[in-house]
Amino acid sequence: MAKNSVYKFEKKNIQGGAGRLIIGTDITKRPKSISDVMDPNTYELVGGYRDLGATTDGISQSRGFDTSDVEIDQSTTPISTTISSWTNTISTTLMESTIENRQLAFIGGTIEETPATYGAGVALASTVVKGATSVNVADGASFANIKFVKIGDEIVQVASISGSVIKLKKPLEKSYTTSDKAAPVTKLGTKTISYGSPANIPSYQLVLISQKDDGTLLMVVYYEVKSSGDSSEMSYNKEKRQIPIGFTVYAQDDLPEDENVFKEIEEVL
Repeated sequence: MAKNSVYKFEKKNIQGGAGRLIIGTDITKRPKSISDVMDPNTYELVGGYRDLGATTDGISQSRGFDTSDVEIDQSTTPISTTISSWTNTISTTLMESTIENRQLAFIGGTIEETPATYGAGVALASTVVKGATSVNVADGASFANIKFVKIGDEIVQVASISGSVIKLKKPLEKSYTTSDKAAPVTKLGTKTISYGSPANIPSYQLVLISQKDDGTLLMVVYYEVKSSGDSSEMSYNKEKRQIPIGFTVYAQDDLPEDENVFKEIEEVL
């Protein structure tokens, strides 16, 4: 608190920072604590929720209402005002152009997955540390002209192959021993989705988590949202692809009218 000044304020209450946008498929869930959505120690999400990932230009929440005046013959001015409708929206621009995010923004159909196919696995000739960009296999003959290789459970793009040494285009995320194998990827897996003109829009639960300057968390839960009808445009050019997306928030019939749209849960010290 500013002392001995006509201006009074609490600096600790002035907050900023990015938000973490999370979506859930079960709108019947009513989280009562942050741990119902995310482990507050590891920050891992619980089942049924997924991250929408990186955003740009912030995450905007809009809340407004329209009013109707009550007028009578005996007064030249309204004697009262009532709220006739509410609007609640969330909007942002997604930077992670995953098929799941495109499905959400463009109202896509079911995602169908086809697994990759592999050649015979070959034992590693030496141990491989996390972050390595090359591996040595016992026999490199089956890797000629291969563009991708599976090492353990990682599929990595091949930079070059010389004899039994396979150089990779990105570092490995795990360490491996000679008991592990490398396998040539003969055909990559696929994800397929179709887009049409459905009559109904799926409902989701939307969660926004932010961290305050003192390290505590603020979570906002929007009980039911649907992608808005605003056009979503994704450009294919030299810039990174972006997916503008907006959500309309809906009230829940089974909750009190002053509690039926969204909830805030704020940690305090």
